[in-house]
Amino acid sequence: MQYLLYVALASIVAVSGASAPMGIGELEHTNNDMLSALQSIVDEKALLWNTSFSIGVYSPKLGGSIGVAGGYNDRSAKTRTTTSNRFPVGSVTKPFTACAILQLNESGRLDLDAPIATYVDPFLLKWNGTNMLELWGGDKTVLNVTARMLMGMRGGLHDYNDTWYLEETLLHPDVDVTPFDLLHRMNKSWVCPPGTCGEYASTGFEILGLVLAGMAGVDHWLDYDQKSVIPASLRPYYEDTVFPGRGPCENDPLIVHQYGSISGKQHLKANITFQDLIATSCLNGWTCGNIAASPSDIARFHWDLQNGNIVSKDSLRQMMDFKDMNVGWNPQKYGLAMMEQWPERGWPWAPDPTNETWTVGHAGADYGSLGYLAGYNTIHDFGIAVFTNSVVGMNCSRPESQMNSYFWYDSACPIYDGVLQLVTNGTAPRLNCSACPATGACLPVRPPQPPSPTCVPELQRDCGAVQTKRSLCWQCYVQHKSAIRAAMCNMDQVKTFCNITAHPRYQRLQACVCFPIDAVVDGELMTTYFIINIHMLQNNE
Repeated sequence: MQYLLYVALASIVAVSGASAPMGIGELEHTNNDMLSALQSIVDEKALLWNTSFSIGVYSPKLGGSIGVAGGYNDRSAKTRTTTSNRFPVGSVTKPFTACAILQLNESGRLDLDAPIATYVDPFLLKWNGTNMLELWGGDKTVLNVTARMLMGMRGGLHDYNDTWYLEETLLHPDVDVTPFDLLHRMNKSWVCPPGTCGEYASTGFEILGLVLAGMAGVDHWLDYDQKSVIPASLRPYYEDTVFPGRGPCENDPLIVHQYGSISGKQHLKANITFQDLIATSCLNGWTCGNIAASPSDIARFHWDLQNGNIVSKDSLRQMMDFKDMNVGWNPQKYGLAMMEQWPERGWPWAPDPTNETWTVGHAGADYGSLGYLAGYNTIHDFGIAVFTNSVVGMNCSRPESQMNSYFWYDSACPIYDGVLQLVTNGTAPRLNCSACPATGACLPVRPPQPPSPTCVPELQRDCGAVQTKRSLCWQCYVQHKSAIRAAMCNMDQVKTFCNITAHPRYQRLQACVCFPIDAVVDGELMTTYFIINIHMLQNNE
């Protein structure tokens, strides 16, 4: 008989108009009943999914910042998650990096549409003895890439090898992966000619980071102060935001423990275990993903950004110029380090016919923590962030273990509804969250795709070239996901060319036979996460 794995919950509420929290009763604009209702939602979802949640809201209507937290931080010590805990949330970093680039443009020091090589080459040479043209093997196409393209995910670049990065994190926790490691190891072929398509690539933000460090005049790239993007007058409000450099996350006692799934299969019934990643490197991709912050700070940042306190109105307009991401896993519209976090009229599983929830910002994740909502509500003028200290739910007693992968579907709607009621003092229409019960009835279903007679031969040819260099079976899909989708392959065809010999350290895998290709649609990070889990399970590690 299976029992629900309960966790003793910590309920923490903080209200702050400045850097120091005030008591709830001191903030007269806050509706205490609605704040208590939001806390109850957080407690309920933390209990159901056996993880911790932390929510931050910033609104002048509330008189400042509101923070709500529930669940464990350190599960072994049974310490509570607080509203001041800093969550490593990966790509939530990107708007900070982009704003710093835009500030250089505003000051006349950088042309967004000039070749990025013009700016980064002196610093690549200084710190790594190379330049963009050499990195790309003499391919002059790279000289067409601009800062605007990199911020907008339209540079035609490939992303880094996420499975390799995950292995480094798990197997070599004392190793800090540098931006040069990522740039040297990345695939240097072109997804498309620069500027002609949109595909998510964090690697471009490594290049932007080197530009920022170089133009800041620092002696070493790690000396660049990423927090300098925030005007000095506002920095006291961002005490719970840091950008870690070398070393493990445990060096900062306010950074949460992060729980990564390191064995088992999320889409099959199998043993699943979780490991505390607090002792692994916190560098996390540097200027593409190393932020560690409280949700309240990130909610404040997006409010400040949208209200002209970080960049100019013209720069903000450019950030908000959304274009389709027409290649790869991310279907959202993307601006300059900005995405539609919650689209107009809501999601299919959380409809919003009166358009109360349109939110723009940038989500992010590391291997053991998740910032699935971080942005600004354009309708009601508030910033919002929702973070968790696991990428998937950790309720291992559920018979359908794959449901843990979609815990945010279940939690996002009621949390957002609770925030709306709090900010609007109960005047906003209620969201219909009944479409997404914990049973998973709300999960998106993709219709079967018809096969293409040319799909298998073309991809067998392409994957044959990949096999000699990187032969993990999933690589075939990751390297050629655009071609697979364009050719509308079905699962049987994927099995045909993906069932290849794995890395020598592992046994021969059959992962592609049992791994559903549609699992990729919710994010490449999550997909590679699950595949490496299968590797480790079959190798008995």
